[in-house]
Amino acid sequence: MSRVDIEKSNRHQTSKHIVILGGGFAGVEVLRNLQKKFHNDGRVEITLVSKGNFLLFTPMLPEVASGMIETRHIVTPLRSFCKKAKLCEANVESIDLENKLVTMTHAIGRQSQPSEWREHTLKYDYLVIALGSENNFFGMSEIEENAFTMKTIEDAIALRNHMINILEQANLEHDNHDLRKSLLTFVVVGGGFSGIETVGAINDFVRESIQEYYPDIYMSDVRVVLVSATDKILEQIDEGLGEFALEKLKENGVNFVMNTQVKGATKNKAILHDDTVIPCHTLIWTAGVTPNKLIANLQCEHDKAHRIIANNYLEVSGYEDVVYALGDCASITDPNTGKPYPPTAQHAIRQGKVVAKNIFSSIKGKAKQKRKFDYKTKGMMAEIGKRTGVAILFGRIKLHGILAWWLWRSYYLANLPTAKKKLKVMGDWTSDILFKPDVSQVS
Repeated sequence: MSRVDIEKSNRHQTSKHIVILGGGFAGVEVLRNLQKKFHNDGRVEITLVSKGNFLLFTPMLPEVASGMIETRHIVTPLRSFCKKAKLCEANVESIDLENKLVTMTHAIGRQSQPSEWREHTLKYDYLVIALGSENNFFGMSEIEENAFTMKTIEDAIALRNHMINILEQANLEHDNHDLRKSLLTFVVVGGGFSGIETVGAINDFVRESIQEYYPDIYMSDVRVVLVSATDKILEQIDEGLGEFALEKLKENGVNFVMNTQVKGATKNKAILHDDTVIPCHTLIWTAGVTPNKLIANLQCEHDKAHRIIANNYLEVSGYEDVVYALGDCASITDPNTGKPYPPTAQHAIRQGKVVAKNIFSSIKGKAKQKRKFDYKTKGMMAEIGKRTGVAILFGRIKLHGILAWWLWRSYYLANLPTAKKKLKVMGDWTSDILFKPDVSQVS
């Protein structure tokens, strides 16, 4: 077991070690702000631990799945942010809150077939927990085994390759009409942001690809279905905008099954709660997320969804001024509504700024300058297909159609982390306007 940081602490008793767990929006924002505050302070060490070595811009995952944006254009190397900090690409295995220790492991050799696993331990003075969330299948192992998801870059690549392969298969099946129709049925589960943006993107991609490259496939055989557990979609935004999105997607050919849940799945069918069977070879699950087991089992206070409860300073109860939690894995009460803040990128980024400010105040002995997290959501937006979107700004300004779509693109383009990525995504969007969709399948 490596205890490099413990040894360093023994050599430099006055130094402070800040460990950040998670390389998503929240963790990276804490990192960037801490580096600015301590860039000339050699007594402060910062370590970022992340399972991957890149920041994934998750709002654009559906556009990667549809091929509109190239895969590498929405990922940014974490090392490009680490001006002062050290990066450890590793899995967090355990957190010992009492002894201020984090244990992590990493593979040696090939990732798919490692020759061994190595374990390392970090000792911290301040800990930032921003480990995000993972897909929640609510204990339904059949769905977990047979459904695609839209959480990682690997998910988007796998779904894109699968959809192209399905079109190639359907193109060969002229004689078996039932098989062909099941191949051309695409089911998305979940009426929230991820589900609606995913169903809009794949509906456009499948229909445009067939129109351009598959003249032997009848468009009437294509069925794109969204299954929602309630009678509404995009309930987080606004009821009226949700109704607009519903009608617009219907116009574009999407079918809706409302007030229904998917309770099971095989490789070639989805099974609804009323035992209705939808023959399909593509089931995409976007119906829920949950913190990972490490977070759920951590010895601290949790909410009903197993997220860590943090106070308005984003500190973990019982470990104030030492351990902070933010992002998707944390439950933080909005003082204006009395409800937890939604797990969105805009909130994670603002929380990251507050955590960095509070750690800085603590290290500098200025506890009175600590800041509470009190943020009013600026707005919420969703892209529901090409050149169509819905948005609500400042809780009262409602937009839909091409203006909302343009606003969605402008906002997320501005928030891409580097100028290089901004230019590449702009190039992808321009190319999508000028040229036909790309149906190259690269496994």
